[in-house]
Amino acid sequence: MSEGGEKTELPTPKKVRDARAKGQVARSQEVVTTISLLSVIAYLWATSQSTNMRLIALMNDIAQLSTGDFRTNAYNGISIAFSESVGIMMPVLGVAIFSAIAANYMQFGSIFALENLTPKLDKISPAQGFKKIFSMKNLIENLKSVAKIIFLSILLYFVVRDSIGAYLTALPCGLTCLASVASLYMGKLLAYTAFALIVVALIDFAYQRHTYTKSLMMSKDEVKREYKESEGDPHIKGHRKQLAMELIMGDGGHQARKSSAVVINPTHFAVCIAYRPDDLPLPMIVAKGRNLQAHYLRTEAEQAGVPIFRNVPLARALFADCDPGEFVPDELFDAIAEVLAWVERNKETLYKGPLPHGVIDMEAGDHRVTEGVAHRM
Repeated sequence: MSEGGEKTELPTPKKVRDARAKGQVARSQEVVTTISLLSVIAYLWATSQSTNMRLIALMNDIAQLSTGDFRTNAYNGISIAFSESVGIMMPVLGVAIFSAIAANYMQFGSIFALENLTPKLDKISPAQGFKKIFSMKNLIENLKSVAKIIFLSILLYFVVRDSIGAYLTALPCGLTCLASVASLYMGKLLAYTAFALIVVALIDFAYQRHTYTKSLMMSKDEVKREYKESEGDPHIKGHRKQLAMELIMGDGGHQARKSSAVVINPTHFAVCIAYRPDDLPLPMIVAKGRNLQAHYLRTEAEQAGVPIFRNVPLARALFADCDPGEFVPDELFDAIAEVLAWVERNKETLYKGPLPHGVIDMEAGDHRVTEGVAHRM
């Protein structure tokens, strides 16, 4: 069990909003680079015919300047070449810029953080700069670059190896055959490169999301402190009261089905707990019962896929000290956090119907399942 100072809790929505206001978001540069590069390649591929015609026309225009005054023709040739180059490159640059903006927007939406525009002395500090050079983040970025180069080099090797035979065979045929072979293997090289970049971008995107979430992790004390600070906001307070009323209204079966977990005695007491990170930063008691009512709550929860946890002392304490609509008291928070941590790790398999296992035994020390599959953890 973790101590209160350890950052074991997922960031609350407020923590994420505050970080976003400071410009701190999960952003993968590999995603931006990949989307921009693939967009440019797609544009060049789609406009290759018209671009080739413009280049041929440019060369013809320059060829016609071979006679006459050298200075005048040189000036005209440079002007024509510059004008055509700008006409060809500006759309490419526009595609690259637009796709980069779109790639960033897809990752974190629109954001404008004034704090990032404010000058800070630590950004120009030599000591801080030295630390950044040898930081773990820079090391990982360098390793990613090396891995990407190795990956692309391997793909390039296979394409070149496979193309050598085709080039040798096409030599007697002349330039027409060589151009066809070059076009074929250039397309294959671009396809392999696109595949490699997409794989790297997906891996980096997942890594950046994981790193971002990890950097915002909170301790239990921080979650409690944030909740107490936000209690003064009338809008938040009113919203939480409304949500609490929705959770505790209705019959016990409905509350059990909507709960996040149920702690049992196992036969005498049952306490249903709800936890909604977006609205309730602390777990709330939504229903409790004893004897037949406890059995009813447990049955309803099991049918809805709500996990059942066996912990006799915890069930007794919750039943005795808490009423529906109340938050879990501080002295029981660590034990409930253990329940919620298990729920978070297994949430993909929960709340979709009866679970294939039975009760999770918290008192066993290893969370083994007392009915059905053993050692689910």
